[in-house]
Amino acid sequence: MLTRVWEYEVVAGREAEFEELYGSAGAWAQLFSRSTGHVSTELYRDIDRPARYLTVDRFSDTGSWQRFLSEHGDDYADLDSRCAQLTSSEVEIC
Repeated sequence: MLTRVWEYEVVAGREAEFEELYGSAGAWAQLFSRSTGHVSTELYRDIDRPARYLTVDRFSDTGSWQRFLSEHGDDYADLDSRCAQLTSSEVEIC
């Protein structure tokens, strides 16, 4: 199992839009689901710091993730670019 975890600081007032795009039924999950190796996408919001979110994306293995990038890398980059204005920081944790 490959698990990718990202931490985001969301711009004030953009939380609902962020949650819609990054949630388990959002645009990112829909994009990842094009890969047969995609297992799940989850979104968590920090109780103490409400602008802080974590996303957890699971793929069956590293090869599935690499195939996804090979087949859908342009779409990944496009969606990432469109979502950039929603966050003030974005860090891959693992």
